[in-house]
Amino acid sequence: MEAVQNLVRELVILIILAVTLELLLPHGDLRRYVRMVLGLLIIVAVLQAGVSFWNRDLAADLSWVSLGQPDQEATAEILREGERLWQLGQSRAQTEYEQGLARQIKALAGLNPDVAVAEVRVRVEGGTATGEPGRLEEVVLVLEGESWDKNNEVLPVAAPAKPAPDPEAVERLCRIVADFYGLASEQVTVEYR
Repeated sequence: MEAVQNLVRELVILIILAVTLELLLPHGDLRRYVRMVLGLLIIVAVLQAGVSFWNRDLAADLSWVSLGQPDQEATAEILREGERLWQLGQSRAQTEYEQGLARQIKALAGLNPDVAVAEVRVRVEGGTATGEPGRLEEVVLVLEGESWDKNNEVLPVAAPAKPAPDPEAVERLCRIVADFYGLASEQVTVEYR
C-alpha cells in the first residue's frame, strides 16, 4: 500500500511540474521537448513502482530456497590446504625478504671502493609464523682475498684472487652496515674466500 501512495505522490508532483512549465514556456519547439521529458519521467515513475512490487513478490517466492549444511570434512580439508598454501607463501616471502636484504647490503657495501664484497649472507629470526618479515640478526660479508688477524698480519687463504683489503676499511664498512641497519657491531662479521 505504501508503494501505491509513493507512486501517486510522485505522479502528482510530476503533473504539477508539467503544468507549471507549460504555463511558463512560450509556444514553440521547446514546449514539445518539455512535454516529452516529463512524459518519460512519468513512465519511469510507474515502471519503478511496478519493479518494486515485482521484487517484493520475487523475494517472497524464493523463501523455499535454503542452503544446506556444508560438509564438515570438506571444509576441514579446504582449511588445511589454505593453511599449507599460506605457510608456503610466508616461506617464499621470507626467502625473498632475506635475498632483498642481502642485495641491499651488497649495494651499500659496493659504495665503498676500498673493500670488494663478493657475497652477503643474512640471518633473519622470527616472523615466518606470524606473517611479519622477521628481524635482521646477523650479516656476513664475504670478501675475496687474504684475511688479517688481530695483529694486522696477513693470514693466507688458499689461492687468493685479490690482495687483502685494508683492515681499517673493512672495519669501517662493518660499522657502516651495522649503523645503517641498527645492529650491534658484533652482528656484522666478515669471512674470506
